[in-house]
Amino acid sequence: MTAPDHDSAVIFDLDGVILNSDLAWDGAMRELFAECNRPWIELDPSTFAGGDNSRQWASHLRRECGLSLAEDEILERVISKLLHRYARCLPMARGAREAVERLAAGYRLGLASSSPREVIAFVLARSGLDRFFVAWASSDDVTRGKPAPDVYLKACSLVGVQPSRCAAVEDSPSGIWAARTAGLKVIVIPYTSCPLDSRSLELADLVLTSIDLLDVEAVRLVLGS
Repeated sequence: MTAPDHDSAVIFDLDGVILNSDLAWDGAMRELFAECNRPWIELDPSTFAGGDNSRQWASHLRRECGLSLAEDEILERVISKLLHRYARCLPMARGAREAVERLAAGYRLGLASSSPREVIAFVLARSGLDRFFVAWASSDDVTRGKPAPDVYLKACSLVGVQPSRCAAVEDSPSGIWAARTAGLKVIVIPYTSCPLDSRSLELADLVLTSIDLLDVEAVRLVLGS
């Protein structure tokens, strides 16, 4: 087995890469709207699992969707509903566990996600993947969520590797822009519920059709070593 390269790292996104979370988020939001006696409004998934931090999307729900709850109450209810769903069935992406294990053999691993801290901690512990990650960061830890680079810069700092020696694994336009702006190399694995525009794809150093193709050699290809 190859010894891990401690001078380089792979920073995973969570939603859409490790976790197929869109249906769980959708269900939690629909339940919240019903409790507030508000008609359902189709929401942009990138506002939640692919972009803004928790405070930003809670404010959006209260302001734009007319939910008559304080932001803290919105956060508490959504997180509770989401964790309840994950406790029943954790929607791991096919092949994600194996990909994490493969890359942990060669690189330090980190995670940069727009999900709330409580959700990230639960998913990693429940899946047993927490033992593979050196550190992780939530957009709640920084001022600005994706597509701003803040959460990736935070994750790289926690992992202890310079952004230029890190490869991000992303699926969404906001995540791709965040990683690229932070100075990381970017490996993109498109997710069906989050279409990618041509400008976002042009920012990718490598596009893979499946997470099954994500291995140490793919990372070496983009990092140049």
